Amino acid sequence: MRLSAMALTLILAAALCIDSAEASAPLSPDSWVTRAPMQVARFSLGAAAVNGRIYAIGGNTQSEGGDTLKGPLPVKGGITGVNEEYDPETDTWHFKMPMPTPRRDFAIAACKGKIYCIGGYAADGNVTGVNEVYDPATDTWEIKAPMPTPRAYITANVANGKIYIIGGYYS
Repeated sequence: MRLSAMALTLILAAALCIDSAEASAPLSPDSWVTRAPMQVARFSLGAAAVNGRIYAIGGNTQSEGGDTLKGPLPVKGGITGVNEEYDPETDTWHFKMPMPTPRRDFAIAACKGKIYCIGGYAADGNVTGVNEVYDPATDTWEIKAPMPTPRAYITANVANGKIYIIGGYYS
C-alpha cells in the first residue's frame, strides 16, 4: 500500500508538471520514468498539486505488525503530519511545515492556490472533522470550520471555487 501512494505521487509528477529536459524527451506510451522517492515513506496520505509542485501530506508510516506463527510482530511508526513538497524541475523533495493535526485517510483538495485537508483519522484513532488549509506561498497552516459530520475515507472535489466532500465513514 505504501508503494501505491508513492507511485500515485510519482504519476502525478509525471502527468501534471514535469518540465525537465528528460521529461521533454519522447517517451513511448508504455514507459515509466523513475523520480526521487519521498523522504518519508507512508500510505493513506493526501497528494495535491499547486503551482507546478506536488505536496504529499500526512498519512501513516506504520510498518510491519500483524501476527506470525511465533506471535505478533513489532509495529513501528504511526500517523504523521509530515508535509513534503516535490519540485519536478529538480527532482527533489523538501520538508515543509507539518500538518497541525496529524492524520490519515482524509480528503485533500487544491483550491485557489491553497491545499485543504479535511477529516480523516487522527492519531488517537478517532474520526475527525478537522479542516486545515495549507498555503504553499507562505508555508503556513490555518484552521477553518470543521465538517459538521466527522468522516474518514472521504473524497474532495472542487467545482466553481467550492470544495465538496463526498462519501466516507463515520463512527
